[in-house]
Amino acid sequence: MTTGARPERPVANGGRVPVRFGIVGSGFMAHTYAQCLDRHTSSTDLVAIGGGRRAPGLAAEYGVDAEPSVEGLVSRPDVDAVIIATPHSLHLPHTVVAAAAGKHVYVEKPMARDIDECDRMIEACSRAGVLLTVNKVTRFRESPRTAKRLLDGGAIGRLRMIRVTSSVTAYLPDEHGWVHDPAEGGAWLDMGAHLCDALRWFSGSDAMTVFGRIRDFSAPPDLARSAMVQVEMANGVLAQLWVSFEVPPPGLGSQSQWILVGSDGIIEADAYGQVRLGRGTTWEPVYEMPAFDLNADVYSPVRLAAFAEQVQDFADAIRDHRSPAVAPADARAAIELVAAARLSDQTGAAVRLPLDTTLHRSA
Repeated sequence: MTTGARPERPVANGGRVPVRFGIVGSGFMAHTYAQCLDRHTSSTDLVAIGGGRRAPGLAAEYGVDAEPSVEGLVSRPDVDAVIIATPHSLHLPHTVVAAAAGKHVYVEKPMARDIDECDRMIEACSRAGVLLTVNKVTRFRESPRTAKRLLDGGAIGRLRMIRVTSSVTAYLPDEHGWVHDPAEGGAWLDMGAHLCDALRWFSGSDAMTVFGRIRDFSAPPDLARSAMVQVEMANGVLAQLWVSFEVPPPGLGSQSQWILVGSDGIIEADAYGQVRLGRGTTWEPVYEMPAFDLNADVYSPVRLAAFAEQVQDFADAIRDHRSPAVAPADARAAIELVAAARLSDQTGAAVRLPLDTTLHRSA
Protein backbone atom coordinates (compact mmCIF):
# COMPACT_ATOMS: atom_id res chain seq x y z
CA MET A 1 0.00 0.00 0.00
CA THR A 2 1.36 3.40 -0.93
CA THR A 3 2.20 5.64 2.00
CA GLY A 4 3.39 8.54 -0.12
CA ALA A 5 6.75 9.91 -1.18
CA ARG A 6 9.42 9.85 1.46
CA PRO A 7 11.11 13.01 2.70
CA GLU A 8 14.53 13.92 1.41
CA ARG A 9 17.20 11.60 2.81
CA PRO A 10 20.29 13.05 4.46
CA VAL A 11 23.53 13.11 2.54
CA ALA A 12 25.66 10.10 3.48
CA ASN A 13 29.10 8.62 3.00
CA GLY A 14 31.29 11.68 2.83
CA GLY A 15 28.77 13.91 1.09
CA ARG A 16 27.50 11.48 -1.56
CA VAL A 17 23.79 11.97 -2.16
CA PRO A 18 22.01 8.60 -2.17
CA VAL A 19 20.53 7.43 -5.47
CA ARG A 20 16.96 6.36 -4.74
CA PHE A 21 15.68 3.22 -6.44
CA GLY A 22 12.33 1.65 -7.11
CA ILE A 23 12.03 -1.98 -8.19
CA VAL A 24 9.50 -3.05 -10.81
CA GLY A 25 8.65 -6.69 -10.22
CA SER A 26 8.46 -8.93 -7.18
CA GLY A 27 9.85 -12.34 -8.16
CA PHE A 28 13.22 -14.08 -7.83
CA MET A 29 15.34 -11.31 -9.34
CA ALA A 30 13.42 -8.55 -7.53
CA HIS A 31 14.43 -10.27 -4.28
CA THR A 32 18.02 -10.31 -5.55
CA TYR A 33 18.11 -6.57 -6.24
CA ALA A 34 16.25 -5.65 -3.06
CA GLN A 35 18.88 -7.49 -1.03
CA CYS A 36 21.69 -5.82 -2.99
CA LEU A 37 20.31 -2.35 -2.36
CA ASP A 38 19.60 -3.10 1.29
CA ARG A 39 22.88 -4.80 2.22
CA HIS A 40 25.54 -4.66 -0.49
CA THR A 41 25.64 -1.19 -2.10
CA SER A 42 26.51 2.22 -0.71
CA SER A 43 24.88 5.63 -1.12
CA THR A 44 21.74 3.95 -2.48
CA ASP A 45 18.23 3.79 -1.06
CA LEU A 46 15.46 1.33 -1.88
CA VAL A 47 12.31 3.45 -1.76
CA ALA A 48 9.43 1.42 -3.21
CA ILE A 49 8.47 -1.79 -5.02
CA GLY A 50 5.65 -2.15 -7.53
CA GLY A 51 4.42 -4.71 -10.01
CA GLY A 52 3.47 -8.32 -9.43
CA ARG A 53 1.21 -9.92 -6.87
CA ARG A 54 4.07 -10.42 -4.41
CA ALA A 55 5.08 -6.74 -4.33
CA PRO A 56 3.32 -5.95 -1.02
CA GLY A 57 5.07 -8.83 0.75
CA LEU A 58 8.49 -7.97 -0.66
CA ALA A 59 8.05 -4.29 0.19
CA ALA A 60 7.05 -5.17 3.73
CA GLU A 61 10.12 -7.38 4.09
CA TYR A 62 12.36 -4.38 3.41
CA GLY A 63 10.22 -1.75 5.11
CA VAL A 64 9.52 0.25 1.95
CA ASP A 65 6.37 1.35 0.15
CA ALA A 66 4.40 -0.95 -2.16
CA GLU A 67 2.99 0.73 -5.23
CA PRO A 68 -0.10 -0.79 -6.85
CA SER A 69 1.08 0.08 -10.37
CA VAL A 70 4.24 0.70 -12.34
CA GLU A 71 2.91 4.13 -13.27
CA GLY A 72 2.53 4.94 -9.60
CA LEU A 73 6.07 3.82 -8.87
CA VAL A 74 7.74 5.84 -11.62
CA SER A 75 5.69 8.96 -10.84
CA ARG A 76 7.15 9.21 -7.34
CA PRO A 77 9.41 12.27 -6.92
CA ASP A 78 11.61 10.33 -4.48
CA VAL A 79 12.57 7.70 -7.09
CA ASP A 80 15.61 8.51 -9.23
CA ALA A 81 16.01 5.17 -10.98
CA VAL A 82 14.15 1.90 -11.45
CA ILE A 83 15.32 -1.68 -11.69
CA ILE A 84 13.06 -3.62 -14.04
CA ALA A 85 12.84 -7.26 -12.98
CA THR A 86 9.72 -8.34 -14.82
CA PRO A 87 8.97 -10.90 -17.59
CA HIS A 88 10.90 -10.31 -20.80
CA SER A 89 7.80 -9.19 -22.69
CA LEU A 90 7.35 -6.30 -20.26
CA HIS A 91 10.86 -4.85 -20.47
CA LEU A 92 9.97 -2.59 -23.39
CA PRO A 93 6.72 -1.10 -22.02
CA HIS A 94 8.13 -0.69 -18.52
CA THR A 95 11.26 1.00 -19.85
CA VAL A 96 9.20 3.38 -21.96
CA VAL A 97 6.99 4.31 -18.99
CA ALA A 98 9.97 4.82 -16.69
CA ALA A 99 11.93 6.88 -19.20
CA ALA A 100 8.92 9.09 -19.92
CA ALA A 101 8.77 9.81 -16.18
CA GLY A 102 12.42 10.86 -16.20
CA LYS A 103 13.77 7.81 -14.36
CA HIS A 104 17.07 6.11 -15.12
CA VAL A 105 16.57 2.47 -16.09
CA TYR A 106 18.41 -0.73 -15.13
CA VAL A 107 16.92 -3.79 -16.88
CA GLU A 108 17.33 -7.42 -15.89
CA LYS A 109 18.57 -9.58 -18.77
CA PRO A 110 17.73 -10.23 -21.50
CA MET A 111 17.34 -6.63 -22.58
CA ALA A 112 14.32 -7.57 -24.70
CA ARG A 113 12.95 -10.30 -26.93
CA ASP A 114 14.34 -8.91 -30.20
CA ILE A 115 16.41 -6.04 -31.58
CA ASP A 116 13.38 -3.96 -32.49
CA GLU A 117 12.35 -3.86 -28.84
CA CYS A 118 15.94 -3.02 -27.89
CA ASP A 119 16.00 -0.12 -30.34
CA ARG A 120 12.74 1.26 -28.98
CA MET A 121 14.06 1.07 -25.42
CA ILE A 122 17.28 2.86 -26.39
CA GLU A 123 15.32 5.52 -28.25
CA ALA A 124 12.95 6.11 -25.32
CA CYS A 125 15.80 6.59 -22.85
CA SER A 126 17.83 8.74 -25.23
CA ARG A 127 14.84 10.95 -25.93
CA ALA A 128 14.19 11.38 -22.19
CA GLY A 129 17.85 12.00 -21.39
CA VAL A 130 18.08 9.14 -18.87
CA LEU A 131 20.66 6.39 -18.49
CA LEU A 132 19.92 2.81 -19.55
CA THR A 133 21.85 -0.33 -18.69
CA VAL A 134 21.19 -4.08 -18.64
CA ASN A 135 22.35 -6.82 -16.27
CA LYS A 136 25.50 -8.41 -17.69
CA VAL A 137 26.59 -10.06 -14.47
CA THR A 138 29.22 -12.30 -16.07
CA ARG A 139 31.39 -9.23 -16.56
CA PHE A 140 31.27 -8.60 -12.80
CA ARG A 141 31.87 -12.12 -11.46
CA GLU A 142 35.38 -12.62 -10.16
CA SER A 143 36.12 -15.87 -12.04
CA PRO A 144 35.37 -14.45 -15.52
CA ARG A 145 37.10 -11.20 -14.58
CA THR A 146 40.20 -13.12 -13.55
CA ALA A 147 40.18 -14.86 -16.93
CA LYS A 148 39.74 -11.53 -18.70
CA ARG A 149 42.67 -10.01 -16.81
CA LEU A 150 44.87 -12.94 -17.81
CA LEU A 151 43.73 -12.63 -21.41
CA ASP A 152 44.22 -8.86 -21.60
CA GLY A 153 47.60 -9.19 -19.89
CA GLY A 154 48.88 -11.46 -22.66
CA ALA A 155 49.06 -14.63 -20.56
CA ILE A 156 48.05 -16.84 -23.51
CA GLY A 157 49.26 -14.68 -26.37
CA ARG A 158 46.85 -13.81 -29.16
CA LEU A 159 43.33 -15.17 -28.65
CA ARG A 160 42.32 -17.63 -31.38
CA MET A 161 39.34 -19.71 -30.24
CA ILE A 162 36.63 -19.72 -27.57
CA ARG A 163 34.32 -22.48 -26.43
CA VAL A 164 31.57 -21.97 -23.88
CA THR A 165 29.63 -24.85 -22.37
CA SER A 166 26.34 -24.16 -20.62
CA SER A 167 24.83 -27.61 -20.36
CA VAL A 168 22.81 -28.48 -17.26
CA THR A 169 19.99 -30.87 -16.41
CA ALA A 170 16.95 -28.58 -16.41
CA TYR A 171 15.61 -25.12 -17.15
CA LEU A 172 14.34 -22.92 -14.34
CA PRO A 173 11.98 -24.62 -11.85
CA ASP A 174 8.21 -24.31 -12.00
CA GLU A 175 8.02 -21.44 -9.51
CA HIS A 176 9.54 -19.28 -12.26
CA GLY A 177 6.22 -19.80 -14.05
CA TRP A 178 6.28 -17.17 -16.78
CA VAL A 179 9.65 -18.30 -18.18
CA HIS A 180 7.93 -21.46 -19.41
CA ASP A 181 5.77 -19.40 -21.78
CA PRO A 182 7.32 -19.55 -25.29
CA ALA A 183 6.22 -15.96 -25.85
CA GLU A 184 8.89 -14.89 -23.34
CA GLY A 185 11.65 -16.13 -25.65
CA GLY A 186 12.72 -19.42 -24.13
CA ALA A 187 15.98 -20.71 -22.73
CA TRP A 188 18.18 -19.76 -25.69
CA LEU A 189 17.22 -16.10 -25.29
CA ASP A 190 17.47 -16.26 -21.51
CA MET A 191 20.94 -17.82 -21.32
CA GLY A 192 22.14 -16.75 -24.74
CA ALA A 193 21.84 -13.09 -23.75
CA HIS A 194 24.47 -13.66 -21.06
CA LEU A 195 26.79 -15.84 -23.10
CA CYS A 196 26.68 -13.77 -26.28
CA ASP A 197 27.57 -10.64 -24.32
CA ALA A 198 30.45 -12.41 -22.58
CA LEU A 199 31.65 -13.72 -25.95
CA ARG A 200 31.96 -10.15 -27.25
CA TRP A 201 33.57 -9.06 -23.97
CA PHE A 202 36.20 -11.81 -23.95
CA SER A 203 37.00 -11.54 -27.67
CA GLY A 204 36.99 -7.74 -27.80
CA SER A 205 35.11 -7.92 -31.06
CA ASP A 206 31.68 -7.99 -32.66
CA ALA A 207 30.27 -11.12 -34.24
CA MET A 208 30.51 -11.28 -38.02
CA THR A 209 29.02 -14.66 -39.05
CA VAL A 210 26.71 -17.00 -37.14
CA PHE A 211 25.56 -20.54 -37.86
CA GLY A 212 23.25 -22.20 -35.38
CA ARG A 213 20.99 -25.12 -34.66
CA ILE A 214 18.40 -24.78 -31.90
CA ARG A 215 16.25 -27.64 -30.62
CA ASP A 216 13.88 -28.92 -27.96
CA PHE A 217 14.46 -32.58 -27.17
CA SER A 218 11.97 -32.39 -24.31
CA ALA A 219 8.19 -32.27 -24.52
CA PRO A 220 6.43 -29.04 -25.56
CA PRO A 221 6.23 -26.14 -25.09
CA ASP A 222 8.95 -24.93 -27.44
CA LEU A 223 11.47 -23.28 -25.13
CA ALA A 224 14.62 -23.58 -27.30
CA ARG A 225 16.33 -25.54 -24.52
CA SER A 226 19.32 -26.73 -26.58
CA ALA A 227 21.57 -24.90 -29.03
CA MET A 228 24.84 -25.43 -30.90
CA VAL A 229 26.09 -22.17 -32.35
CA GLN A 230 29.26 -21.37 -34.28
CA VAL A 231 30.42 -17.74 -34.43
CA GLU A 232 33.17 -16.00 -36.36
CA MET A 233 34.15 -12.71 -34.75
CA ALA A 234 35.23 -9.71 -36.82
CA ASN A 235 38.78 -9.98 -35.46
CA GLY A 236 39.08 -13.58 -36.62
CA VAL A 237 38.40 -15.34 -33.31
CA LEU A 238 36.35 -18.53 -33.77
CA ALA A 239 33.79 -19.47 -31.12
CA GLN A 240 31.40 -22.27 -30.25
CA LEU A 241 28.46 -21.96 -27.86
CA TRP A 242 26.93 -25.17 -26.53
CA VAL A 243 23.83 -24.45 -24.50
CA SER A 244 21.46 -27.10 -23.20
CA PHE A 245 19.02 -27.44 -20.35
CA GLU A 246 18.30 -31.05 -21.35
CA VAL A 247 21.48 -32.90 -20.36
CA PRO A 248 20.82 -36.04 -18.30
CA PRO A 249 22.17 -36.26 -14.74
CA PRO A 250 24.79 -35.67 -13.51
CA GLY A 251 25.04 -32.84 -16.04
CA LEU A 252 28.19 -31.17 -17.32
CA GLY A 253 29.05 -28.74 -14.57
CA SER A 254 27.91 -25.14 -14.27
CA GLN A 255 25.97 -23.08 -16.80
CA SER A 256 28.94 -20.87 -17.71
CA GLN A 257 32.22 -22.65 -18.49
CA TRP A 258 34.77 -21.08 -20.82
CA ILE A 259 37.84 -22.28 -22.68
CA LEU A 260 39.97 -19.51 -24.19
CA VAL A 261 42.68 -20.77 -26.56
CA GLY A 262 45.50 -18.45 -27.47
CA SER A 263 48.70 -18.69 -29.46
CA ASP A 264 50.75 -19.40 -26.33
CA GLY A 265 48.40 -21.01 -23.83
CA ILE A 266 44.89 -21.82 -22.64
CA ILE A 267 42.59 -20.38 -19.98
CA GLU A 268 39.84 -22.51 -18.46
CA ALA A 269 37.29 -20.51 -16.48
CA ASP A 270 34.15 -21.65 -14.71
CA ALA A 271 32.11 -18.52 -13.96
CA TYR A 272 31.02 -20.22 -10.73
CA GLY A 273 34.25 -22.03 -9.91
CA GLN A 274 37.92 -22.30 -10.79
CA VAL A 275 40.14 -20.45 -13.26
CA ARG A 276 43.20 -22.35 -14.58
CA LEU A 277 46.02 -21.19 -16.80
CA GLY A 278 47.62 -23.79 -19.09
CA ARG A 279 51.08 -23.10 -20.49
CA GLY A 280 53.85 -25.45 -21.48
CA THR A 281 53.11 -28.81 -19.87
CA THR A 282 51.31 -27.63 -16.75
CA TRP A 283 48.06 -26.19 -15.50
CA GLU A 284 48.22 -23.49 -12.83
CA PRO A 285 45.18 -22.77 -10.61
CA VAL A 286 44.75 -18.99 -10.52
CA TYR A 287 41.46 -18.37 -8.72
CA GLU A 288 38.50 -20.28 -7.32
CA MET A 289 35.15 -18.75 -6.41
CA PRO A 290 33.73 -19.91 -3.07
CA ALA A 291 30.95 -22.44 -3.60
CA PHE A 292 27.26 -21.55 -3.39
CA ASP A 293 24.00 -23.03 -4.69
CA LEU A 294 23.00 -20.91 -7.67
CA ASN A 295 19.23 -21.31 -7.21
CA ALA A 296 18.92 -22.03 -3.48
CA ASP A 297 21.40 -19.56 -1.94
CA VAL A 298 19.51 -16.50 -3.16
CA TYR A 299 21.05 -14.21 -0.56
CA SER A 300 24.57 -15.66 -0.60
CA PRO A 301 27.05 -12.75 -0.55
CA VAL A 302 29.09 -14.71 -3.10
CA ARG A 303 26.12 -14.81 -5.49
CA LEU A 304 25.10 -11.22 -4.85
CA ALA A 305 28.54 -9.63 -5.19
CA ALA A 306 28.44 -9.30 -8.97
CA PHE A 307 24.86 -7.99 -9.08
CA ALA A 308 25.67 -5.47 -6.36
CA GLU A 309 28.75 -4.27 -8.18
CA GLN A 310 26.85 -3.58 -11.38
CA VAL A 311 24.05 -1.82 -9.47
CA GLN A 312 26.71 0.21 -7.66
CA ASP A 313 28.30 1.16 -10.97
CA PHE A 314 24.90 2.29 -12.26
CA ALA A 315 24.21 4.38 -9.16
CA ASP A 316 27.65 5.96 -9.40
CA ALA A 317 27.12 6.68 -13.11
CA ILE A 318 23.87 8.50 -12.30
CA ARG A 319 25.53 10.50 -9.55
CA ASP A 320 28.68 11.26 -11.57
CA HIS A 321 26.86 12.04 -14.83
CA ARG A 322 28.76 9.41 -16.80
CA SER A 323 27.91 6.35 -18.87
CA PRO A 324 27.46 3.02 -17.04
CA ALA A 325 29.98 0.22 -17.52
CA VAL A 326 27.52 -1.75 -19.68
CA ALA A 327 26.22 0.39 -22.53
CA PRO A 328 22.80 -0.19 -24.13
CA ALA A 329 24.59 -0.99 -27.39
CA ASP A 330 26.36 -3.90 -25.68
CA ALA A 331 23.06 -5.39 -24.50
CA ARG A 332 21.52 -4.88 -27.94
CA ALA A 333 24.47 -6.60 -29.63
CA ALA A 334 23.92 -9.68 -27.47
CA ILE A 335 20.26 -9.84 -28.52
CA GLU A 336 21.28 -9.42 -32.16
CA LEU A 337 23.61 -12.40 -31.87
CA VAL A 338 20.85 -14.47 -30.22
CA ALA A 339 18.49 -13.49 -33.03
CA ALA A 340 21.07 -14.32 -35.71
CA ALA A 341 21.39 -17.86 -34.36
CA ARG A 342 17.60 -18.24 -34.44
CA LEU A 343 17.51 -16.96 -38.02
CA SER A 344 20.29 -19.34 -39.03
CA ASP A 345 18.35 -22.25 -37.54
CA GLN A 346 15.23 -21.22 -39.45
CA THR A 347 16.98 -20.76 -42.80
CA GLY A 348 19.63 -23.47 -42.55
CA ALA A 349 22.27 -20.96 -43.61
CA ALA A 350 25.00 -18.92 -42.00
CA VAL A 351 23.89 -15.37 -41.14
CA ARG A 352 25.97 -12.25 -41.54
CA LEU A 353 25.83 -9.45 -39.02
CA PRO A 354 24.66 -6.77 -38.59
CA LEU A 355 21.10 -7.91 -39.21
CA ASP A 356 18.82 -5.87 -41.40
CA THR A 357 16.51 -4.37 -38.78
CA THR A 358 13.76 -3.78 -41.34
CA LEU A 359 13.42 -7.56 -41.71
CA HIS A 360 13.42 -8.48 -38.02
CA ARG A 361 10.86 -6.36 -36.25
CA SER A 362 8.29 -7.48 -33.68
CA ALA A 363 4.99 -8.71 -35.04
